[in-house]
Amino acid sequence: MSGPRYDRIPAGTALALIVAAPFVGMTRSVDAGESATKLPAVAVAATTHAEQGSIRAPAIASVPSPPPAPAPADMSAAAPLSSPDSAAPTQQTVTPDPLASLLPGDRVIAEKIRFLFATKADKIFVNKKERAAAEAFYRQRNLKPLWLDEGVENTRAQSTIARIKHADADGLDASEYATPIFSSLASDALAEAELKLTHTVLIYARHVQAGRFPYSRVSRNIELPQAPPDPTEILHSIAEAPDASKALDAFSPQHKPYQKLKAALADLRSKSGAAQAEAARQVETVIANMERWRWYPRDLGTAHVVANQPDFTLTVMHNGIQVWTTRIVIGKPSMPTPLLSETMKYLTINPTWHAPPSVVHNEYLPALAQDPTVLSRMGLRVSYNRGNVEITMRPGDNNPLGRIRFSFPNDFLVYQHDTPDKYMFAHEVRADTHGCMRVQDSDKYAEVLLDIARPGEHWTAERIKGMFGHREQEIQLEQAQIWVHLTYQTAFVDNAGKLQMRRDIYNLDSRTLAAIKGSAALSPSRRSAKKDK
Repeated sequence: MSGPRYDRIPAGTALALIVAAPFVGMTRSVDAGESATKLPAVAVAATTHAEQGSIRAPAIASVPSPPPAPAPADMSAAAPLSSPDSAAPTQQTVTPDPLASLLPGDRVIAEKIRFLFATKADKIFVNKKERAAAEAFYRQRNLKPLWLDEGVENTRAQSTIARIKHADADGLDASEYATPIFSSLASDALAEAELKLTHTVLIYARHVQAGRFPYSRVSRNIELPQAPPDPTEILHSIAEAPDASKALDAFSPQHKPYQKLKAALADLRSKSGAAQAEAARQVETVIANMERWRWYPRDLGTAHVVANQPDFTLTVMHNGIQVWTTRIVIGKPSMPTPLLSETMKYLTINPTWHAPPSVVHNEYLPALAQDPTVLSRMGLRVSYNRGNVEITMRPGDNNPLGRIRFSFPNDFLVYQHDTPDKYMFAHEVRADTHGCMRVQDSDKYAEVLLDIARPGEHWTAERIKGMFGHREQEIQLEQAQIWVHLTYQTAFVDNAGKLQMRRDIYNLDSRTLAAIKGSAALSPSRRSAKKDK
């Protein structure tokens, strides 16, 4: 009797084996390294025979894959079965707390500093730029306090506070700059006192360098840099300096006219008795002048011209030495000469005079309406261009500009020039122009400037006079970077070291002092004092 035959399996049985095969494979141990989706041997054999035609199974479009096994509850412990090497859990990156590097005493205050920047910084720092700079500065140092070492006032704080308390040496008011007494504060108040001192330092440095208020409060006839220091520079310079007091002092103007006034102020305050009473008004005048010096560039230039309007003088400085000085005539009080700093660009020999628009409309046109020949008899030419009236005078001995014009282009359209009216330089008070400055000995002035700007060309006053005629000629000075500073010094120290006082012809001292007092009333420390009351 022959045994059962296995080479021919009924179609229904074959189908059952194929469908069941994946589930049978699931029982295999994964420890053997086999894939959970690998078909068992019996299924492979059945499929092979079917492909050879030994099994007549019904046609099946596709065999569905088994559903994926559910993921374990703890995903960090699970790994794909097909990749045993990835069974280790994924490591998550943890950002270290920057405060962890600080000493315990600093860390406590740093934590509160971080909280204050997040919740209260806008109330501590009035200026948004200074607030942003302070926060960036503290974060760069992991919020480590600047003025405290583990809750104790450090030498940097002591030196800085001492310097601010002597703000009057620079003509400032120390009461405007609040400083804390760290030793009297509870530990939970130290962080806020830390930031408030930082705020005070930023204000003080800004005031001592650029002034306490915009110069527009004094006059619209001013165009000066008035450049405040960068808040980040302030904080880093103090943090890195061996002596914080000296670092803070460096923000005050360093040029000689200011420093001489600073010494004069100290001398006036040291007087006693009747001399003290006499010095009271001078002190205010010196303070007003020191305030105006803060509006000028910190560097006046290797070569520069200073026109001191109340003194009616012009001085040329080169490499720290006074090389020449002369008299000038400035604008009348109703048409004052502006305050500005520009560079000398060129000088013009035999200039044509163009009457300023204000002179045309306020003086010449009314005169022309009364007498149509008056301007021509004065040597003036009248031309009309698209409704605009232009009045000019050709080069010559009677030209209002004289023989030379010195140009430093500016928004006020003022310049320096020669004049045919030489008698005016003999007057004690020389304020009689429409805003420009008349220069005595203008040919010598041109020689001095050209000697600085073009030293190899051997310019002399005689050579310049030889060019006088009826043809305009320009000589460029732009490359020399000769600065022209139009100043208003009613108080200054002369070359002999003596304090000189001049009359306030444009009433700028009184307006400057009024602006100082107004600024003091609006200072943050005084506002907070009023609020506390």
